Amino acid sequence: MNSNLPPTRPSQGALRVALVYAVFAGLWILLSDRAMGFLFSDPETLVKASMVKGWAFVAVTTLLLYVLVRRLVAQLNASYRRERAEADERQRATQLLAAIAKSSSDAIFAKDDQGRYLLVNNVAARYMGKPADDLLGRDDHAVFPAGQAALIQSIDRRVFASGRVETNEERLDTAEGERVFLATKGPLRDTQGQTFGTFGISRDISERKAAEDRLVESEARYRSLFENMNTGFVLFELVQGDRGEPVDLVVLAANQGFATTTGLALGDAIGQRLTQVLPGIEKDAADWIGTYGRVALTGTPQLFEMGSERLGVYYSVSAFRAGPNQCAVTFLDITGRRRTEQALHDSEERLRLALVAAKQGMYDLNLETGAVMVSPEYASMLGHDPQTFQETYAGWRARLHPDDRDEVLKTLDAYLDGRLPDYRVEFRLRTREGGWKWILSMGKLQEWSADGKPLRMLGTHTDIDAIKAAEAALREVNATLEARVAERTAELTAANQELETFSYAVSHDLRAPLRAMSGYSQALLEDHGASLQGQAKVYLDQIGLAVHKMSDLIDGLLFLSRSTRGELRQDRVDLSAMARRRLSELAEAEPGRSVAVEVEDGLVVQGDERMLASALDNLIDNAWKYTGATAAPTIRVHAGEVSGLRGICVSDNGAGFDMGHAGRLFKPFQRLHRQDEFPGIGIGLATVQRIVHRHGGEIAAHGTLGQGASFCIALPLLPGDHGPLPSG
Repeated sequence: MNSNLPPTRPSQGALRVALVYAVFAGLWILLSDRAMGFLFSDPETLVKASMVKGWAFVAVTTLLLYVLVRRLVAQLNASYRRERAEADERQRATQLLAAIAKSSSDAIFAKDDQGRYLLVNNVAARYMGKPADDLLGRDDHAVFPAGQAALIQSIDRRVFASGRVETNEERLDTAEGERVFLATKGPLRDTQGQTFGTFGISRDISERKAAEDRLVESEARYRSLFENMNTGFVLFELVQGDRGEPVDLVVLAANQGFATTTGLALGDAIGQRLTQVLPGIEKDAADWIGTYGRVALTGTPQLFEMGSERLGVYYSVSAFRAGPNQCAVTFLDITGRRRTEQALHDSEERLRLALVAAKQGMYDLNLETGAVMVSPEYASMLGHDPQTFQETYAGWRARLHPDDRDEVLKTLDAYLDGRLPDYRVEFRLRTREGGWKWILSMGKLQEWSADGKPLRMLGTHTDIDAIKAAEAALREVNATLEARVAERTAELTAANQELETFSYAVSHDLRAPLRAMSGYSQALLEDHGASLQGQAKVYLDQIGLAVHKMSDLIDGLLFLSRSTRGELRQDRVDLSAMARRRLSELAEAEPGRSVAVEVEDGLVVQGDERMLASALDNLIDNAWKYTGATAAPTIRVHAGEVSGLRGICVSDNGAGFDMGHAGRLFKPFQRLHRQDEFPGIGIGLATVQRIVHRHGGEIAAHGTLGQGASFCIALPLLPGDHGPLPSG
């Protein structure tokens, strides 16, 4: 039998044999009976022929049946051998897969076309958390959560349908926790190439995946750090000339710090030559191209600080070789720090010069060791050579003047113990020549230990020899001055006593003859007035007028002498109210006069109320008197200013005066108008001036003849006083 015939199932072979036999038997019966009818007419012969035909039928059908059954058996045997071979092949493949799976560190498994496990190695079983035998014949829903099982089965179905091998990452919940597998799955085929299931090899890549994630996170972190750090970074590639010398640099990479520091846009700089993005940089005194080029060629790193004339910036630079002909550079803009350092240097120099000019020396005392660092001026003021002088706490104590030592050390201890807020003390210190120099020492604690113990103190020594000499001279001057003041006080007391005596004499001794002259002239006029002839009566009248004028002069002289006598009080005086009161009194005394009056509110000053009332009354009386002949008189009392001091003014539109004669205004008994025009004795303004000067103030007068005058007084401000200007 041909072994290459297609395989036949037993039922199919039996059916074919039965059909062939039925067809042959039917045809034999039908055809043989017809043939026998034609061939034999004799019944006996026909019977014999029929018997032969029957035996022939048996023989032929037996032979045919033998051939058909033999062929069927051969096909059955061939089919069995093929199926057995295939089963053996599957078994060998499964055994081989099982052997491989058993020795593998990866999870290996095989499934049938329904997704049921045919093979599970120990590694896979460990992850699934069940014995391998318990997993056979079960699908993924028995092992994994529904969502994960559905995903696995969808991949298996895709592999089964496509017949192609796939590799995927699968994140699964296993008996050992969540794990990530690199799963390679492919179709299981028999010897005929028919797919009957799938196989899979899953490698646990959880650690590698975690490492990759950490690497990605680290790269992202360092990329962020690289992009956002204040320090600039740039990677250069060297461009060499014909002789191999550095001639330019190509910017391969840079961060935002580079752009911020240089002012260059990254897009404009990366990939370009340095001389293109920074024209003129090759001429910079810093020689950036040469410096970085040598680093790239020699591999010798460089760390330096240098300024760029082209950029106007000072950098702290670290340069190192990053590869062949490459130089990586990190740099920081330290322009601000350099300016601060320069400012500090300048400040220290100014301080040094100030200390020299002020004759001051500085000291830095270590309270634990007693060591003292001092400035050159400290040593020089004591006559020592600054180069060789070594100060110590013990040496300083030894050089203190014996009369000062106890008090100085007591003050220092009190300050160090916190009993004094400041350390400031004056003492004498022995100089190199053996003399004594007065020193003003000041200091301040700068450091303390953890338990609060003072460790370090900074301070200054100031040469106050000249000040002490000046103080001694001042004490001598003060003593002399006190003697002179006592002498002048005695003289002033005597003068005041003489003035008192003079005032008494004026008020008593001079008035007695005047009273006698007035009385006798009045008696003469009364007793003999009718018999007086010609000018005799006129002469008597003139005597009376002279006596009256003399009496007024005496009164004015007494008023002037007494106007500023006594203690100067400091009252709060409302000049506005005082002016209104005096103007009201004058208006009542002359009801027939109509005078426009303006008094500003809030004119309040500090001073002696009695004296200021006298001064203001004199000024207002003068304004009232000198507006007597004015058609529409106006008197104003208002705020003003004298020599920068705020004060009060009394102004009018009366007779005024010629400013050329203003110097005579404040002299006693000096008048600028005739007696018949405006009566008076010339003592009022002199009295005002004396009162104002007694208060330490100023007085000023301004006038125009025929247009009026303005007299302003200003008093010095007392603490908290805001002057006589109105608050509104």
